[in-house]
Amino acid sequence: MNPDGTIVARKLCKSFGRHQVLRDIDLTVAAGEISCIIGPSGSGKSTLLRCVNGLETVDRGVLQVNGEDFGYVEKDDAYHAVRPQRLAEQRARIGMVFQQFNLFPNMTAESNVMAGPVLVQKKNRATCREQAQQLLARVGLKGCGHKYPAQLSGGQQQRVAIARALAMEPTIMLFDEPTSALDPERVGEVLAVMRDLAGNGMTMLLVTHEMGFAREVADEILFMDDGIAVERGDARELLANPREKRTQAFLERVL
Repeated sequence: MNPDGTIVARKLCKSFGRHQVLRDIDLTVAAGEISCIIGPSGSGKSTLLRCVNGLETVDRGVLQVNGEDFGYVEKDDAYHAVRPQRLAEQRARIGMVFQQFNLFPNMTAESNVMAGPVLVQKKNRATCREQAQQLLARVGLKGCGHKYPAQLSGGQQQRVAIARALAMEPTIMLFDEPTSALDPERVGEVLAVMRDLAGNGMTMLLVTHEMGFAREVADEILFMDDGIAVERGDARELLANPREKRTQAFLERVL
């Protein structure tokens, strides 16, 4: 069985100083699966996503991405952090889209999408330009490659950010509340692109407040509160019939 596109976390713990942000988190995302993380602000959702992408290091626990230990290697005596170059190689297979678009403001949409393949993967510039044009068309921005971020709406900028992540040909896509910074009328533009990715079998792990979208596309939902994985299960079943009182109280407020 090909492990590409899989995420496995067991007993993950993460603290910032004395504040424990993640407490023994278990998570499994199979290849081609869409998993949503929901919960109140400050519950550790974004920190978990950042650990899966290597932006934060875990304190304890096991984290495997694409079938291999992520960010560390197990030796006879202990776990040891991998070398920065190796971590960069592992991270290159994971696309991440943030709340804020994080585009380079002095570069066109096309150049933003090309940046990773050209600068990191050292690919041919002409090939990367053609790929960028195809990806921009895929996210509904054909003919917008010459525009700068300031000339695009928030929804368009977020779709450029998705195209930029896809340009690295990831096996997994992570989304950290990708629609929270958008005007309500622009949310649908981004969700449509994510539906397309889901329909094409991309493994996706996303933090979201869009419960309707989670119900529509997610295979599984993880509800977190205060750094704890309170409840995990089938997306539609969990949203309709949550077992835990903390989950019930949260969903009563947001649905």
